[in-house]
Parts: sequence; structure tokens; C-alpha cells
Amino acid sequence: MVDALRAAHRALRPHGVLVDLRPDASRPPRLVAGGRVRGTLATRPGSRRDDLAAAAAVTAAVDAGLFRRGRGAGHLWHGTTFASLAELSAYVRSNRRWPAFAPGVRRTLAPFRAGPIVCRRAVKFELLDRLTQ
Repeated sequence: MVDALRAAHRALRPHGVLVDLRPDASRPPRLVAGGRVRGTLATRPGSRRDDLAAAAAVTAAVDAGLFRRGRGAGHLWHGTTFASLAELSAYVRSNRRWPAFAPGVRRTLAPFRAGPIVCRRAVKFELLDRLTQ
């Protein structure tokens, strides 16, 4: 990831802003049906480690003088709507980061199998200023 941050530094004009977005393993995806959160997806083991490595890469780029922190950081929720439980299940089966429903969630979602079901995923963000070198 440090290489990607170096490439982003080269691509930005001096004092340009890099918006760093990455998944947040500390907040499992929420599944919303019928206007309420009905459950979550299970996070793949190792996702937290991946998130920590990404954060360390950003810190290394800041320490190397490529970027400066300070414009803002936090998290937001990104929603994806699935037309049915079958469509959501296909997404979960193909996903490396969230490969399964949390225990009991498929049963909870069964009354909403005709959809729609929204998967709300947490995304960390940070605004980084490009520094000149």
C-alpha cells in the first residue's frame, strides 16, 4: 500500500488532497430490511490485521513527508441495495472480506426474501494534503 500512496503522491499536484477510503473491520456490515437493522455479516479472520496494515502504510507515508493529516477523518456508511435475499446471498458467497452471514441472520431475513435488503458497510476516510518534496 505504501507504493500506492507514493503513486498517488506523484499524481497529485502540490497541495492537492488525497481522499483515503478503506473498509472498517471494527464495524460489521449491517443488513437493513423493513426499515430496521436485522443483522450483520461475519468478517473474515484477518480483516482487522489488513486494516491495521493499511493504517500503518498511511502513517509511513505521512512520516516520509509525502502527506500531512489534519483536514478531516472519520467513518461513513455506504449502502448497497439488493433486490432479494438470493441476490444478497450470492454477493456474500463471492465476497472475500464478508464471506458469511452472522449466526441466525439468514433466518431473520427470511421474511424479507423478496427484498429489498440494504447492506450498509462502514468506510473509514481521511483527507491527506500532498506535501512538496
